Amino acid sequence: MFYSNSSSTLFWVRTTAVSIAFAIVTLLSPGISAKEVRRVAVFEQWPSVSQLITYRDRVWFVNSKPFEDSNVADVYSYSIKDDSLRYERSLFSQDLGDPVVHDGLLYWPFEDPRRSAGSGEYVVTDGVNWQWHVMQSGSVMHVHAMDVCGGDLVATTGSWTGQLHRLRSSEQDKVSENVTENQPKDQQWEVQYDYPAANNSFSRLVSVSELGDSCIVGASARGKDEIKLFSIEGDSRTEIKGWPRSDRVDTLVQHQGNLFAFADTAGVRQLLRYDGSQVHEMTLPSAHRPRALHSDGNNVWLATHHRDSSLQPGALWKYDNDGDFELVQELAQVPNALGSYEGVVVVGTYAASGAALLLYADDSAQQAEARTQPATDASPSLLPDYSQSSGLDAGLVDVLYGELFEIITDPESTANRARNLRRDLGRHPLLKTPEFGAAITRLLSIPLEGEPVPMFTGRSISYEDLITWYLLTTLAINGHGHIDPALINTDEELDVPESAKVFSPTVAAIVASGWLQQSDEDT
Repeated sequence: MFYSNSSSTLFWVRTTAVSIAFAIVTLLSPGISAKEVRRVAVFEQWPSVSQLITYRDRVWFVNSKPFEDSNVADVYSYSIKDDSLRYERSLFSQDLGDPVVHDGLLYWPFEDPRRSAGSGEYVVTDGVNWQWHVMQSGSVMHVHAMDVCGGDLVATTGSWTGQLHRLRSSEQDKVSENVTENQPKDQQWEVQYDYPAANNSFSRLVSVSELGDSCIVGASARGKDEIKLFSIEGDSRTEIKGWPRSDRVDTLVQHQGNLFAFADTAGVRQLLRYDGSQVHEMTLPSAHRPRALHSDGNNVWLATHHRDSSLQPGALWKYDNDGDFELVQELAQVPNALGSYEGVVVVGTYAASGAALLLYADDSAQQAEARTQPATDASPSLLPDYSQSSGLDAGLVDVLYGELFEIITDPESTANRARNLRRDLGRHPLLKTPEFGAAITRLLSIPLEGEPVPMFTGRSISYEDLITWYLLTTLAINGHGHIDPALINTDEELDVPESAKVFSPTVAAIVASGWLQQSDEDT
């Protein structure tokens, strides 16, 4: 059932130890016309299926354990046509933000990267090859969403200030003067807009969408009583007139010239529609809490969680364009996410016993060619394979080794929870070169001594473990180099604290060897 294009993929399947069972069931509800729901997968490892998106004729999604400091989010894809599930990648993140397809490639933002706070991270794939990137701009703890505005890739982030980042189109074809032509082109991000937090608080731009010529952003910030849906033009924002004040605005969904979004205030969740000039509040199903919203181009779909625990926990609804929602199907698990593919609505669920995909066939769906939202990208692109190098510049390796040695031995690098270390490694201009990977590989072979470093939750980490952790995870991002199998210490018992930002070289070595596709016998 699994597809593997390398032994390292099988390695990661075994590493994540995901147990998958298949079943097909029909769920019927009294008083509702029979609608077939196919339950196609149960994931016993993690309780949540989320971030559904269609790419290359498959529905892609994340299986994770959100809201807890776990160390992994697994990406899968599913083909509705041949009922095949495929493990794609294990990402070193607690969870992922909203993905987007741009220029034929699929982008996944890290919602809480395990390299900890400091730099925005995301991965990009063409469906086979994968690259891990670090955003070279701003102050970022989470990348909440990616989308396209004005033809450019944009990202919304959260930290002490929420930010809208834009990938500069004019820079995408430029290559660093020190990078040879067969190496990756630099991802030149810039901060377009800052959304400051209230005093001693946290600020997030949590969602983004394009409506007409406007880039619309939803925000979340404690202590700021204001409208949190606005358009951004240049470095300024314009609040959406008529939108209510709220604590948070998220789940921006475009549908036939309208923008739908949720607004949360003190636990009360509203659904509103903005038609470009006016805001309309919509009536939600009684006794249900909204969980997910989606447009397939023809219809708007809503998934809810029933507040009465004696009833079915979830329900699927369809908007009838008159401001009402028609009940389509009650669901035996809590819905968590929605997606679609050629007339089939896909529901991702949340369940302690194992998350699932539920498929619902829309009887009223129009033909695929009439859809306003295509099911797959019309012109898929391919990522160049940069894993192989025709040769190393030995002189550049020596220079980089000396520079990186000074960074990791500088006491200032590990001050303030190793902020300078994170940035100097993750934002180095030669990060993606094989010479950089060779320099880190050499650094991993030398002894490291220093005082313990205070990190998150007040825990101190040994200097050697901390430096090794960041060198290994930077090597994974780099995509070149070699991991000494001795660093994978199978006898280590991990001490997992309440906040599991664990700086274990064993974990980092496993992650890096997987991303390097290192599948030699010793590894």
